[in-house]
Amino acid sequence: MAACLLLVGAAVLATAAWGTSLSPPATAGIQQALHSLQRKDYALAEKQGLALATDRHHAAPRAWAIVAAARQRRGARALAARAYRLFLATCDRPPLQQYALRQLQLCEQAPARPHVPVAPSKRLGAEVLAGLAEVHDRTWTESSEHFIVKTRNPQLARIVAAEAEVALDRICRVILAGQEYPHSVTIHVWTDHKDYRGHAEDAPEWSGGSFRFAVTDGVTTRRIDLTQRDEHGRFAAIMLDRVLPHEMCHLVLQEYFGDAPCPLFLNEGLAMLAESEADTARIALAGRAIPGKAELALQGLFVCRRYEIEQPAVFYAESFSFVEFLHGRTTPQQFRAFLEHVKSGCTTADALQRSLYLPVSESFVPALASAWEDHAIEQAQYLEALAVGEKAPKAPADR
Repeated sequence: MAACLLLVGAAVLATAAWGTSLSPPATAGIQQALHSLQRKDYALAEKQGLALATDRHHAAPRAWAIVAAARQRRGARALAARAYRLFLATCDRPPLQQYALRQLQLCEQAPARPHVPVAPSKRLGAEVLAGLAEVHDRTWTESSEHFIVKTRNPQLARIVAAEAEVALDRICRVILAGQEYPHSVTIHVWTDHKDYRGHAEDAPEWSGGSFRFAVTDGVTTRRIDLTQRDEHGRFAAIMLDRVLPHEMCHLVLQEYFGDAPCPLFLNEGLAMLAESEADTARIALAGRAIPGKAELALQGLFVCRRYEIEQPAVFYAESFSFVEFLHGRTTPQQFRAFLEHVKSGCTTADALQRSLYLPVSESFVPALASAWEDHAIEQAQYLEALAVGEKAPKAPADR
């Protein structure tokens, strides 16, 4: 799905379309056009909206909002921009004007190819990976702008310091839309799980990485603990690819929110989004778990606490799926505003509506859930199609 798709089109368009008193035929026509849009019959919605907006006797100019949305969702960006301008010419409500202006801006932006990061371990050869599992008698320390890395492998210390800087830049610049982090963090990479558990304070027994942020007697501790080897004695590539950026994101979020509570789904979803490659199992699980239950799942996600999680795998899959969906369909400024509103104490739904300049509506969460469900299913189906393609027998070469 293109980034310009509307997050909560149904709620906003309904507000726009019903903004003025309409004749009975126009009222029925608006209802039909909105219904077509919700069914994703964009061609019919556009046709119905055009008929209403250009009717010679009882024109409904606000139907241009439906025309614009239908064109935008089917990828006709230039035509959608034209319709948004026609809508703006007759709209006198500031919130709807702001909404239309944002959509107009999105339509006029050239679509950018998404940057897909390559996991650090994928850039390293087999010989290097084997060397990263080696453990020496002494501890090496490697320093960078933001990190002090301590480990018993000099090559690993250099690589972790470099990749930590890359991960921090992505977390602050891309995921958190410009968050500053002028601090130094100490990273300890322990030999194995036993060594890690002996040094990482309060870390869960099942974990392979953890973070710590504490202020004691005026001294601030910023620390990340990681594990070098897996249970087979090989280098744990997952540490470099996923655990390091995951725990770092938790640390940055801890300082950003301070004493303000960060919803668990948002905290974990952003940390998973920070990982250098997506866990396809999570995407597939979300696509299986969400269909038909998106609204209920979303309402539960917004308020879920750690001790209330009954199915951890489903919770983490849905948290990643929704946060990835939300982050990909808001501008950096909108997402940053959303975080600020959450930090100030707003509920998730209220923070989203404020950041998008939408009027408060009971239909917001259901519309948002429906859009998210479509996304989750589409993502899972894409992965399934890839898997089928990889298993399909190759066609014989032409002779």
